Amino acid sequence: MNFHIPTAMQLTATMTLVIGLALAFAMTGYPRALQEPIRLWVRGLLLLPFSFVLFALRGQIPDWVSIVVANTILVVAFALFMQALRAFNGRSKPSIALVALIGVTVVGEILLTYVWPTLNGRIGLLSTVIATMLLIGVHAIYRKPEAITRPEHMVATMLLIGVAILVVRAIVTPDTHLAVLTMSTPMQGVVFTYASLMPVIASSGFLLMCGERLNKDLARLATLDPLTGIFNRRTMAELAHKAVAASKRHGRALSLLVLDIDHFKRINDQFGHEAGDLALRRVVELIRGELRESDLFARIGGEEFAVVLPEADEASATAMAERVRLRLFNAGFAISGWPVELQVSIGVGSLGPEISDLETLFRHTDRAMYAAKRTGRNRVVSVSQLAAMAPEPGGQAHPDAP
Repeated sequence: MNFHIPTAMQLTATMTLVIGLALAFAMTGYPRALQEPIRLWVRGLLLLPFSFVLFALRGQIPDWVSIVVANTILVVAFALFMQALRAFNGRSKPSIALVALIGVTVVGEILLTYVWPTLNGRIGLLSTVIATMLLIGVHAIYRKPEAITRPEHMVATMLLIGVAILVVRAIVTPDTHLAVLTMSTPMQGVVFTYASLMPVIASSGFLLMCGERLNKDLARLATLDPLTGIFNRRTMAELAHKAVAASKRHGRALSLLVLDIDHFKRINDQFGHEAGDLALRRVVELIRGELRESDLFARIGGEEFAVVLPEADEASATAMAERVRLRLFNAGFAISGWPVELQVSIGVGSLGPEISDLETLFRHTDRAMYAAKRTGRNRVVSVSQLAAMAPEPGGQAHPDAP
């Protein structure tokens, strides 16, 4: 079957343009973090058709347009694709290597068209440049520390297929009898078949990547407090119930800390809510420094936090609570140059004969925290100390208890 290259180029240009326009229309529905990589990918898709149109017009327009400009546009489009993959994985700064490869293309195409005219030389140069760019894209996908998703494997596989085809085209079996770029040969058929399929398959994979990232972010937002990045109240309740059940099943200790920032309203009133948010994030950062990987840390109210400590009895939990209190008190926190003391009242409770479930544990620990408030703030009170202290008025637990 005769593979008509100009027709393939025109069809590829049309299909790529349609995909690019569709992505541009859908891009606004994605969060900002994904809009940058999608925008780069769309720019590549919208630029790519112009190179194919110029290739198809070879012989009808000046060579500097159909060769130098067309090849440069093609390389820039692929550079945008690869930069989109880099931006997707957090590397938004333009790649120096990609910029350098664009420069090599421009200079090389001029020299191989007007100084040392050679079609095979231009094919070898362009194949090498694009293959290198595709490898940069593969590296961008597999460099991230997180697990690689199936759509990412799909895009990487498509890029590696392109690398293999271009290596064969440039080195192993060059078309020594090729007179013009649009001449139909088996190798040209393979190359332009790939060029036709690559934008469709890679774009589909890239969209799936964005979809999975969006779902992952939504799942993360459903489990974490958006301001501090620690567990939210609902997630803490679920994980804490599991931790309590595991501790009872294996006969291991488990303790709970309930922490409330003292005089937090003053920070908001004096410095504004943005300063209050800054203080909350700083408190979380300092508390995290004292916790173990196995500990569960959550924000359960405005300035109230809870920490579940698996395999920790009341004595060790009280010691940790005291370390947390001192770390906050000695942090030297300041807002706009004004020193602000970070003080917390902490209640400590543990599972035992009289406290055998999470609700009871939280209720007693919450009372211990309020006892710390009543007796002067900036202190730690354990549930075992409550019997020797005056009862809390009304004997009611805090309404935010899970």
